[in-house]
Amino acid sequence: MTAYILYAISFLIHIIIWWYRFKPITLPGVPHWPNGHFLWGDLLRLRKILQNNGSFTDFLDLSASTLGPICQIRLGPLAHMVIITDYMEMESLLLRRHQSLDRSSQTTGLFKTILPRALLTLKTGQVWRHRRRAMGSAMTPRFLALTMPNITGSAQDLVRLWKKKNDLSRGRSWQTEKDLESATMDAICGMAFDKSWDVVPSYIDQLERINTHTDGGTVEIGDRDEMMFRLEAPDLAKSTWYIFKAVPVQSPFPAFTHFFTRLKPSYLYHVKRIDDFLSGKLYEARKCILTTSHEVGLEVADNALDLLVAKGMQEGDEAMSDDGIKQELLQYLLAGTETSSTTLAWWCKFMTNNPSIQTKLRGHLLERLPENSDMNMNFDDLSPASVPYLEAVVHETLRMARTAGGFLRDTKEDMMILGHHILKGTTLAFPTSIGCEECSPVDHKRPKLPSTESRHTTDHDQKRRVGYWDYGTGNIFDPERWLTEDGRFNPTAGPSLPFSLGQRRCFGKNLALLELRVFIAQLNLSFFFAPIPADQNRFDRLDNVISHPKDCFIRPIPWARRDASC
Repeated sequence: MTAYILYAISFLIHIIIWWYRFKPITLPGVPHWPNGHFLWGDLLRLRKILQNNGSFTDFLDLSASTLGPICQIRLGPLAHMVIITDYMEMESLLLRRHQSLDRSSQTTGLFKTILPRALLTLKTGQVWRHRRRAMGSAMTPRFLALTMPNITGSAQDLVRLWKKKNDLSRGRSWQTEKDLESATMDAICGMAFDKSWDVVPSYIDQLERINTHTDGGTVEIGDRDEMMFRLEAPDLAKSTWYIFKAVPVQSPFPAFTHFFTRLKPSYLYHVKRIDDFLSGKLYEARKCILTTSHEVGLEVADNALDLLVAKGMQEGDEAMSDDGIKQELLQYLLAGTETSSTTLAWWCKFMTNNPSIQTKLRGHLLERLPENSDMNMNFDDLSPASVPYLEAVVHETLRMARTAGGFLRDTKEDMMILGHHILKGTTLAFPTSIGCEECSPVDHKRPKLPSTESRHTTDHDQKRRVGYWDYGTGNIFDPERWLTEDGRFNPTAGPSLPFSLGQRRCFGKNLALLELRVFIAQLNLSFFFAPIPADQNRFDRLDNVISHPKDCFIRPIPWARRDASC
């Protein structure tokens, strides 16, 4: 009998330990949703939003707008985060208290599955700083200006592709996110290796070899009366996309899930293809650089690979390893392709629904760009000072698209945030677009914030760097909000953090902005985005690694044919 009692006590102890270990965490005093499930926390509330065509980004917005500028969500026993939406506090944490924060383990753990030793997944430290310095030269204005023709050429290829599709579509729309992803991949490959993979030109060749009939094959009509183009990408592009899509975003155990993915022959095949390509390009670059000095190599390098190899020769024993270079190049492809193409997809949707903005942007570009540019703008032609309205459109697209719905940081020590004690190891969530209901303090309609607003940390003695959006305008696409009264671009017009702040901000910010400027300018000068049917014009989101539009139908027509087609 005694043995049975001891077994029962031991069993109960294990149950109690399991319960305290895996029950949803709740930080005392921090606002949270009431009536959360005893085990799943707020997951059931999130599931209901997803079932109604909402997204995780929508859930973050709803939580913040309902619970206040600091709140917590409990996503079952394995995920818990505190959402911060007070801009001054966000700025304080990211700029002045960043030593107490680091990139979240949720983020690094997810991307380590395909980039285990890349800048994106490294914790802040000596190795991370060395990698950041090594890659820094690829983000300088000088290097971006030198490699900008790769972006321009890829954007012009996309224009050619859409003109061909327009000829075949007979007035119908088509899904375009794959076109944009292919074009940005071509641009980034050119900047990384000095030679594009020619994904978009391969599509053009395929379309030029077919007849205009639509009874199947490469071109057909879909269920929503849209044109469908079934085009094959080159092998290297397909392998890269396969690897990117292997990131186990939906898994609560990404490392465990990806372990089984790595056992699949198809995954090993695609990984080997990309690794062989990168190894070959690295060998060629080293062979070429050995014929000169690293000083000359650094001066003439016109692609990221040559730049890294030349810097490696300069650093000697401290140089990045071959594996490190390949990791950074693969990250370069991921960061420069996926996020930019998705932001451009949102831009296409915004333009389709804002014909007056399309017209104004085109007039602005025609007026400001040099007459002899012939669509080949240079780096200075597209600067914020030269084309401020273009820059306003770019930043308004980033604000509204919210391609990265938010970014996560882990606290490295106990902290006081908006008057609340936040424990070491807590995940903080910072939405990229805030202030949708924030307006000037003199506006009598400004909503009263919860009492935590009056208990800011001492850092709030700092003067506010950014302005406010007009009350109730946060969900309106309005580039004018970024312009001063005399028409200059104002980057601090209001709160928007598409690239985060501080030392762990998006490393590719300058590259991303340049891609968006070039593609938007080229596409706007070439096409008017005509209206599309209502069932193709929804703005539902699909949160994967980033926040995609569920549908991205477009009907671009040359400006000369606008009146006849609308």
